[in-house]
Amino acid sequence: MTIHDELVRKLINLDPVSRKPRGYIIKIIGSSNINPILEELFYWQGLEQQLLNTYVEMSPDIVATNPTSGKTTAIEMETDKNWDFAHSLQQIKKYRRNCKAFQKVVVIIPKRYERFAGLYEKQGFEVHLWKATRIWECMRCGNRTEEEKIVEPKCSSKSCNSTEQMLVNLKEESMKIFKPFEHPTKED
Repeated sequence: MTIHDELVRKLINLDPVSRKPRGYIIKIIGSSNINPILEELFYWQGLEQQLLNTYVEMSPDIVATNPTSGKTTAIEMETDKNWDFAHSLQQIKKYRRNCKAFQKVVVIIPKRYERFAGLYEKQGFEVHLWKATRIWECMRCGNRTEEEKIVEPKCSSKSCNSTEQMLVNLKEESMKIFKPFEHPTKED
């Protein structure tokens, strides 16, 4: 499991009974009556691609449509592992430029890179931030360690001290997604 997988899961946060989203995605889309589509491949063929008989492929992390407004939103979730602002910006610009199916393109970036939020907004994108505590499980003894850092921690068990850790979850109460430049709560 990757941090990206966990972030997407937490963003949607499906109700275990109704299977309807109840996570922060509702604030982004503006409705809870949505069916998020994950990792769907979209194709676009502009004039240049028509001449070359090729297509541009795009695969946003999440695509969802507000049933009231009919507006379709592409959401790209960025992680703090191998952060690359330029690549991220190129990716979301491709969604906006090449696919008329998306009326809105949203990017969600790590809070630690909040300083880039204004650059995304200046390019016309809606930006949200995420912050979370990772829960790591030791592959040797099964002990769990909570850590905000990107790197895999050593096992917190004094008798083990193994560096073989697997990401198993995000701490529920630490997972936050919010608009940049808002004043987050004191625990942030």
